Amino acid sequence: MSERLWYVSYGSNLLRERFYTYLTGSDEHSEFGAHPPAPTSSLPAEQRWLWIDHALYFAGVSRRWTGASAFVSTTVDPTNRSVAHGYLIERAQFAHLAAVENVVAAIDVGATESLAVGQWSQLEVDREGESFHGKYDALLRLPDIDGIPAFTLTSSIVREPGAPSSRYRSTIRRGLLSAALDQDVDAYLEAAIERSAKLTSAHRGSSSAAARCSPTTEMQ
Repeated sequence: MSERLWYVSYGSNLLRERFYTYLTGSDEHSEFGAHPPAPTSSLPAEQRWLWIDHALYFAGVSRRWTGASAFVSTTVDPTNRSVAHGYLIERAQFAHLAAVENVVAAIDVGATESLAVGQWSQLEVDREGESFHGKYDALLRLPDIDGIPAFTLTSSIVREPGAPSSRYRSTIRRGLLSAALDQDVDAYLEAAIERSAKLTSAHRGSSSAAARCSPTTEMQ
């Protein structure tokens, strides 16, 4: 299996500069706060903008952003596609990213070797009684990109309703604008926020098995 995989982001990591902090590390006085560096700080071998057939929504509470965090549904939904930014990175870097996102020292992402496209696996996270540990505990495999496996991280359950902070929303917006999308970025975010209220109210605490994904569509 390849030593690299595609990490596909949809929230604040849409913004390249924000994602890079997971690789290079950053101090507490930087724009995005303290982040430990990855085992290797090499930047992505390639990047790609694309759409994924999983609905973006906001829920829970982020300690870093002080508002709701972004997630995508584990269920395929071609009617509510999400903008995503793919980064071709090393597997060790992805494992590091998963650990930092879940606020733990280390995490086993061995499921990347066995998941079929469209399947997701719940990562084993030691929450130590803290609710902010393990928020991104679902490893979701997306359609391959150029024959290389692609994955994202989301929540295994639908969390409590919430709205993103202005700073978090602004960071996501900056990422979306950097993609030069042929769409109204603010309308896209508003639709996700409206969708969040309905989704979290109807399905809070539930999880769903992901159906097989339809092909990822790259932006031309």
